[in-house]
Amino acid sequence: MFRAFRIRLITATMLAISVIVFAITGAINVSNAVRLRRYADNMLSLISDYNGTIPENTTEIEDRVDFFISRETPFQTRYFVIHLNRSGGITDTMTNYISAVSVDDLFYYAGLTADLTDGSRGTVGTYRYLVRDTESGKMVTFLDRSQDLNSSMQLLFTSISMALIGLSCICVLLILLSGKLIQPFNRNHERQKQFITDAGHELKTPLAIIRTNAEVLECCYGSNEWIDSIKNQTNRLDGLVKGLLQLARSNEMPNDNVPMVFPLSAAVSEIAESFVTMANQKGHEMKLDIAPNIEYKGDAKAISTLVSILIDNAIKYASEGGDIAVSLTRLGKSTARTAKLVVDNATNIDSKEDVNRYFERFYRSDSSRSRQTGGYGIGLSVAKTIIEAHKGKITVSRNNGRIYFTVLL
Repeated sequence: MFRAFRIRLITATMLAISVIVFAITGAINVSNAVRLRRYADNMLSLISDYNGTIPENTTEIEDRVDFFISRETPFQTRYFVIHLNRSGGITDTMTNYISAVSVDDLFYYAGLTADLTDGSRGTVGTYRYLVRDTESGKMVTFLDRSQDLNSSMQLLFTSISMALIGLSCICVLLILLSGKLIQPFNRNHERQKQFITDAGHELKTPLAIIRTNAEVLECCYGSNEWIDSIKNQTNRLDGLVKGLLQLARSNEMPNDNVPMVFPLSAAVSEIAESFVTMANQKGHEMKLDIAPNIEYKGDAKAISTLVSILIDNAIKYASEGGDIAVSLTRLGKSTARTAKLVVDNATNIDSKEDVNRYFERFYRSDSSRSRQTGGYGIGLSVAKTIIEAHKGKITVSRNNGRIYFTVLL
């Protein structure tokens, strides 16, 4: 149980940290990309405003731009300009500040931007462009962003690599430290189990003595209401102690036993048939629908306990004269589950009652009726523990005056 809790703790912590780390990484890279694009657009606007040039005297334009510019900027910026007439033909070009553009490239880029309107911006390959109308046609400025894109990719690769390395280190630390973190819970759990086990065994002896003394008194003085009361309450205490011991042991299922493949159909049939007589004596008809030849890998003893709990619960709480149905079906290969077990019975429980609380320990919807049937609110909690240990699923539902307990194994 604590091993599963440790795995869930590590998984949840790593998931939360991973979301935060990658959110920060993404925010850094997105903000960097936005910053570089804004810089490119501002630079294009500046070049277009000065008719395809960057002023070498930057002091006169420092108050007109909102980005860093220096005397080296004209020599560090790579761009070219294409002038087009109104019919889209090239009238002039400026390629003094770039060497990677051929004549064919100029005609290609001119064709892409010939139909664009004034103020249009966009990206072609590694170039960012801006279209401006002129008296004779258009001026299209192309800014080379290959260095910016390369630095962005390097930042992205570096940040993701560092994030993965950091998450790996955190995961290793969590694996090393999580064991110590859950040790106090493990010790408390072990002490609780030991207390329940010890108390249960200690209570068995005085209960046996009280029961024996009551039987001796009955033999000597005959049966009366006081002796019957002692015997009834002793039986209730004995049942409660057994339930507590079963609940303490259920936390170890199926860890104490090595999971083995066993005939599930035969096990469910055998257990269900053993309850037929009990059901008939209480006025209930039991209907069985067990699919043959279903096998299951798990703790056979724990699964048998599960089936017994569900059927016994149905017999105890079925409405007077109501029938009980037990079905086992094989699930298809499209699902990870092997089999589906359903135990249902007629019921007259309040429709407003929250049936999901039935799996809570010591929960009983009707205390007076539970006293009559001998219920302690433990059985279904044990059943849920067994299912969780087998990584299965158990649900309860209500429909048309019946209550259904469905188990997916």
